[in-house]
Amino acid sequence: MMLPVFSGQNFGYHYETETGHYLLHDKDFKTHIYLQGDDARIFREEIKHIESLLPPQSNDGSLTENIISLYL
Repeated sequence: MMLPVFSGQNFGYHYETETGHYLLHDKDFKTHIYLQGDDARIFREEIKHIESLLPPQSNDGSLTENIISLYL
């Protein structure tokens, strides 16, 4: 089951609970990529790092969108 986790201005991602995989996509779902294995693990680590930042570097969504855009 794919759960929506993040939806920004231009990009978003879903998480598949059974497998730990991610679906990254643009706003209109025209471009997407399915991350599994090492790619999913690396993406998860990057997101955890962003979530651990304190102000003023804390995540307003732009850092998460930048990470997603790197994969797309």
